[in-house]
Amino acid sequence: MKSNRLISASNRIFDFLCHWILPLGLLILLSGMFYLRSRSALTTFYLGLFGIPSLLMLCLRPREIKTLLGEPIIAGFLALCIWLCLSLLWSPPENPDFGMMKITLQPLMLFAGCAMLLQYRSEALKPVMLCAATIALAATIIDLVPFIRDYVPGHRMVGGGAFTNPLLSSHLFGFFCIYWLYICITSQRLSALWFSVPAMAVMLVAIMATGSRTPLVALALSILWLSIVSRNRRSLMMIAGMLLGSAVILLMFPEILGDRGSSYRLQIWQIVLGRIAEHPWIGHGYDSQLRVDVGIGYLLQEPHNFALGVLYYVGIIGLIPWAFILVWGLLSGYRQRLQPLFVLASTLLVYGIGAGLAEGGAVLTRPREHWFLLWIPLALIAALSIANRRQLAKSKQAQI
Repeated sequence: MKSNRLISASNRIFDFLCHWILPLGLLILLSGMFYLRSRSALTTFYLGLFGIPSLLMLCLRPREIKTLLGEPIIAGFLALCIWLCLSLLWSPPENPDFGMMKITLQPLMLFAGCAMLLQYRSEALKPVMLCAATIALAATIIDLVPFIRDYVPGHRMVGGGAFTNPLLSSHLFGFFCIYWLYICITSQRLSALWFSVPAMAVMLVAIMATGSRTPLVALALSILWLSIVSRNRRSLMMIAGMLLGSAVILLMFPEILGDRGSSYRLQIWQIVLGRIAEHPWIGHGYDSQLRVDVGIGYLLQEPHNFALGVLYYVGIIGLIPWAFILVWGLLSGYRQRLQPLFVLASTLLVYGIGAGLAEGGAVLTRPREHWFLLWIPLALIAALSIANRRQLAKSKQAQI
């Protein structure tokens, strides 16, 4: 009798966390950069409302771990995390900071939390995404209007909230630009279409206002991916309109992207490749400090390429699981291209891969802009795949 009461209490706690806390935590994770004061505040909210609740849910139902490990993306990500932690053993400092192992738990709980949320409350994802996108749209308009009104050639929009860098800001503008494009393509309601088209245009203008060219490459790759996975007349019209609008803006305001050459990318990559060659297989270690001097008066701390960052810190061995989860995510998105949410998640992943070609480099971090490029899209794809398998298993049981 006492055992039954404990099980009942455990189930009630699990359901409460899954039905109420995780959706709120996901909402703040997706939208918090637009209104919180700093990234540390975002980390605090994420841990309190998503990371720790997800860990508690796994403790309440350990069998969920088996379900998670059955998803190749999560298994590959876990392998990457284990190798990252092992790499602390050969990191340069005499006393490695093993506390960095805790950082790997934060994105790992993102995968776990999203998987459990979509298994037991899949209907929450769409309203959470819509609410986050609407908050992002409102905050972007508030920042974009004065920027356009007081525009001075050469200035780049950063945005409010926790944003500190125009390139990093562009990652979130691009993330939600892809979301609104997805709504334009998939929505069957005319009212939603009338709202999403201007919303997409606002986010596109915000990307242009940051003066960053990397997100434009990412958008081009995303559009190419959409043309493959979503072949219908409306998608072609929206994609054509987006390309035309971008061209018009660039023709009218060619200085908006500035004339910054290659931003030292080629020099940075050449130097980083030389460092990678020193330890090609195992890398320099998760706790290694990268310093790149390209003669601009200060040292750069990132290789400005995700793949080069992985190679530098954890070598070719670490690159294998990292590349595997990206490829598997794209394959999952293509196989399930008839399901709209898979189209959204895989397109966000393609955007992130494109943005990572000339930006970033840290392998795993606390919640920040880079999460929107890889880890959030991958977590959504993994969660959707697990939820799909659960639904198929239920259907088979019903037929027996």
